[in-house]
Amino acid sequence: MRSFLHRIRSFFPAFLAAAALAAPGAAQASEVRACWLTQYAYLTQSEAGLRGFAQNMRQGGINTVYVAMYAGGGVTYWPSKAFKAAGGSWGSPSFDWAHHLIRIFHEEGLQVGAWFEYGLALGSSTHPVAVAHPDWLARDATGGAVTGENGGFVFLSPGHPQVVQLMKDMAKELAENYDFDDIQLDRFRWGRKSTGREYGYETVTANAYQAQYGTTPPTNVNNSTWVTFRENLVNNAVQQCYGVIKAANPKICVSSAPLGSYGLTQMMQRWPAWVAGGYLDLVMPQMYMTTLSAFQTEFNTQKAQAGANVSKLAVGFRAQDAADWTVVRDQMNYARSQGVAHGTLWVYHFYTSVPAIQDELDNLPDPGQPWAAPAINPFVSPDMVQVIVDNSMPSTTAAAYVEAGSGWSTSAQADFHGYNSRIVQGGVAASAEFHARIDRAGAYDVYVWHTASSNRNDAAQFTIHHAGGTSTVNVDQRSNGGRWNLVGRWLFENGARTRVVSVSNAGSLASEYTVADAVKLVYRDEELTYCTPKTNSLGCVPTIGANGTPTITGLDDLVVTATNVLNQKSGIFFWGLAPKASAFGGGTMCVQSPVKRSPPLDSGGSAGQNCTGSYSFALTHAYLSANALTPGTAVFGQFWSRDPQHPDNSTIGLTGGISFVIRP
Repeated sequence: MRSFLHRIRSFFPAFLAAAALAAPGAAQASEVRACWLTQYAYLTQSEAGLRGFAQNMRQGGINTVYVAMYAGGGVTYWPSKAFKAAGGSWGSPSFDWAHHLIRIFHEEGLQVGAWFEYGLALGSSTHPVAVAHPDWLARDATGGAVTGENGGFVFLSPGHPQVVQLMKDMAKELAENYDFDDIQLDRFRWGRKSTGREYGYETVTANAYQAQYGTTPPTNVNNSTWVTFRENLVNNAVQQCYGVIKAANPKICVSSAPLGSYGLTQMMQRWPAWVAGGYLDLVMPQMYMTTLSAFQTEFNTQKAQAGANVSKLAVGFRAQDAADWTVVRDQMNYARSQGVAHGTLWVYHFYTSVPAIQDELDNLPDPGQPWAAPAINPFVSPDMVQVIVDNSMPSTTAAAYVEAGSGWSTSAQADFHGYNSRIVQGGVAASAEFHARIDRAGAYDVYVWHTASSNRNDAAQFTIHHAGGTSTVNVDQRSNGGRWNLVGRWLFENGARTRVVSVSNAGSLASEYTVADAVKLVYRDEELTYCTPKTNSLGCVPTIGANGTPTITGLDDLVVTATNVLNQKSGIFFWGLAPKASAFGGGTMCVQSPVKRSPPLDSGGSAGQNCTGSYSFALTHAYLSANALTPGTAVFGQFWSRDPQHPDNSTIGLTGGISFVIRP
């Protein structure tokens, strides 16, 4: 079973949080317990204030917080290049709230979702994006774009390809550049003027309808064919965003908080198609009812819409200052009695001096209340780990960027990551280091980002500082700028902040510039070969692989098998907690230190030599436990077999070294 804080980001605050919440022997539920956090609340807070928010939420039973990233005045709280290119602006010209909030809330033991609150909505017809792209706006039959929502919102049309592309690009930025556990797509729908279904008559959508049906859109806004056509445009936008998010990292949960029944009937927000189609992981319709009876009616409607996908259904509960917490409790208990325990509270926000959901936070975790026992969020993957270090990121306990040597300056190129990139000329030695804390040991894909130009270093030396030592990769910075470039996969141990990647201008000409911009490590849940095997005398490469997953709580052993060995000779498995390059037999190969050896193995003395021989060995549960191999610990292994006919006169044949990470 995964622990309550199954993605512990640091040993101090999160560990203490788990200890405080999970009393000895306390049962743990598997359910989403979330709240939305507005930018109006977090923008005014210091780090200490934000940690106070998190601790308040956690003490109230919350395990997930959705932080507003695109909301309010229609600005983004991360440096979104896509939104800025469309005419929008950033909430802060030099401070990345996304990185800041993720770090703090993860350290405090919460899962963090990017709340894409405004979605297709813009605050008004005077919004810079609306002014720059009037053809993007959804319009009614009279050509009007202003809706009756929130004092006059306008909506971007899901029928416009450039609008869909903008949504995809913004979602991709959140997925690729941040360690969000969840990305929540909100307001993916049409607007409403009065009765609903009025919008979709803008030129691009009307033309698409005519191309498909050979006629102009019906004047009757409730025409079934016309309604289905417009619903499918919204469905497509959600599906496209889901695809780019999962392509960036398939471990990210994609959720949505659609409107209640009237969203289905009036805004053409057909969310059941999203979950049924497999392009939404979690849906939490807004069931903002102030009485139990009204809630029961709405809940039953929404549950019926979920159908066979009720396991993906959560409830959006309305919890305001004026709301009696017992109403929310009764609604929760009703939903739970109907098989839907997942829920989120609207909203952690200061309408007065007290957070709107404070009554619920104070009361629902008490004995006898719905959220009394600790819970984990089952939609969040423990393998969703991305470590990003940007050159403009302020030094924190989690990451840092450090320059050495003179001559560093800010580049004028526009394809930077974050807010800018740094460059240095050749001729005088200079380097830069990216430091990060790795909280989960294992294999990571390493990416680098640079700005590209014809005067760049075509062989910038990036050194990866991993568990097996260091590896240097040359990157041509004259091309492939403005995106993440994969340079390889290595094993990293967990521990305190340390140097993970460095870049140097060594070997470059005085006329060439070397770029230091950003690096990213993405966790990969698989075994990792970290050194090269030694080819045996028959030209076969011996390999080692695993069958099963090592656990410290399960009953099964991890069985590892070496293949392509000389099967008439003895062999030994080597196991240890750290990789080490040592002189061994006829050459320097990767073996383990300290070393744990299995009993010698022998095939029985077959006379022939071939490359089909294999040996298996069980890394037992007893061994894992006896060596205190806790979840997150990396175990390194290698296999030795005799090879007297090796051309370099060695009597040793070695597989490549491999690592497995112990799972809870």
